[in-house]
Amino acid sequence: MMLKKFAEYPPRKRVGILAILLGFLAAFIGDPAGGVYRHVNLKDLAITASTNNDKIDVKDLARWIIDGKYDYRLVDLRKPEEFDKYNIPTSECIPISKLLDSDLMRNEKIILYDNDEFTAAQGWFILKADDYKSVHVLEGGLNSWRDKILFPKLSVNATPQEKLEFEKIAEISKYFGGQPQTGAKATQRNVELPKLKAPVKIKLKKTRHKRKREGC
Repeated sequence: MMLKKFAEYPPRKRVGILAILLGFLAAFIGDPAGGVYRHVNLKDLAITASTNNDKIDVKDLARWIIDGKYDYRLVDLRKPEEFDKYNIPTSECIPISKLLDSDLMRNEKIILYDNDEFTAAQGWFILKADDYKSVHVLEGGLNSWRDKILFPKLSVNATPQEKLEFEKIAEISKYFGGQPQTGAKATQRNVELPKLKAPVKIKLKKTRHKRKREGC
């Protein structure tokens, strides 16, 4: 009964509840296999999770990529085979089980994403519990990237303002190889992600060396 009720909650509320539960467990379980235990401030984590200050909008990310703003690490938490099929340009694949073994630095701005936000919320708590300072979640994940960037839709009854906004996002969509949806196309569902690579204009970051230890 509780699981059924949980599934009926909006996605953002489900993510928030899961994140708080994960933080609670992290405070008591730690990592017995590695003998590593870390104090977790549940109050601070709960406040951060509830304010959405850790969320990054897909439209903002798209503009950052186009403008060549690379003051962040964009991390895809999905399986390598899913990453190879399609990924957001400039992202790197680090499965959630490998997060703490990666070369991510505690003072970097890190943006996590998966298909929605569930796995990203788990990754957020793992890194925050390990004292990473600037961890963010891509709001809506790859599903939101698909709906708002690759396949934005313009309804038949759109207002002049909505049409103007659509014209702007349509140009962004084309940059990433997407297909803006108008008329009959805008009513279609379950559109598959295109099999694309990063646009030629986008240059990926240089390969990083293995992360050095950052204190205790």
